[in-house]
Amino acid sequence: MLKKIMITTLLVGVSASVMAANRPSGYTTICKIGQTCSVTKATNVAFGASDKFVYKVLNGSFSCSVATFGSDPAPSNSVKECSIPSSGTGVSSTSSAKSSVASSKAATGGSAECKAGMVIENKTVDCGGKTLGLTCPGDSDKQPPVITLKNATIKNVRIAASGGADGIHCTSGNCVAENVVWEDICEDAASLIDSGKKFTISGGTAYNNSSNSPGGKPDKIFQHNSKNSTYEIINNFTAKGVNGKLWRSCGNCSGNGGPRNLVVNNVRIEGSIGAIAGVNRNYGDKATIRNLKIQGYKLGSPAVCEEYQGIDKNVTSGDSPKYKPASGKDFWNTANCDVSKSDVTAF
Repeated sequence: MLKKIMITTLLVGVSASVMAANRPSGYTTICKIGQTCSVTKATNVAFGASDKFVYKVLNGSFSCSVATFGSDPAPSNSVKECSIPSSGTGVSSTSSAKSSVASSKAATGGSAECKAGMVIENKTVDCGGKTLGLTCPGDSDKQPPVITLKNATIKNVRIAASGGADGIHCTSGNCVAENVVWEDICEDAASLIDSGKKFTISGGTAYNNSSNSPGGKPDKIFQHNSKNSTYEIINNFTAKGVNGKLWRSCGNCSGNGGPRNLVVNNVRIEGSIGAIAGVNRNYGDKATIRNLKIQGYKLGSPAVCEEYQGIDKNVTSGDSPKYKPASGKDFWNTANCDVSKSDVTAF
């Protein structure tokens, strides 16, 4: 009898943990896959299972399905759920993003720690869909970051249009930005700097609406300065309407060097973009690109992988010169550009 009770208790515990894993921490399930859900106002809805989720702001009735959310975060799990923040909609109720104080107070749901200018160290903070912002007076790289990560993870946050400043910084250890939406890019969306070892961008979306940003069109979305480190952009991250590069290894940093590594896998580009990746050949950088989808892509437009000669601006002034490939605009299957033509498809 005792053995039966112990087994029953164990099964109940396992069942409870599986159920809890089908929604993010701080979220409440409102329906399951195949059912119709309804929310009364714009709400940050999570869809997924087994601690793997995609998010979308929805209003009114919708189908809890892959079609609604655009991707399947947990293909091997058929018991997916749609859930919403337990303490609110997870969406900022203000249209203004120029004041970090105003945008932080107006948002509901998520951690109380979620404020513009915050520093997160050695832990994970889930903002539950809050919108945060500072300012964007121009395209200077001397602006402060909206969020600083030190061996930490930020989840489910929106960076406000006209409030993106210098985006998110990873300054030490391994960092993750999961399901982050940049409503507009100011200088950069996110940067791996100082002693950061690995920065993972998992899911999320970055927009570039130059009319919203005094900084105009940024020359890149993700900046990589830290040497001997890796930038990873994965899990259906989407860039929309961006004219600069997706990622650039610093071309003319003080004390420049390398190597710097890039991994792109399952990324979608909607609208225009200047190029995907720019590596420094002389510093041993390497870009590994797989499963890249580009709207209207034709060979060479946009360029997928470009190779540069990085320079140390303490020694040499000017911009980092670009190498010209033997044909076209791209380097394919080289030591620095690990990408084949078959890795890039149009839609």
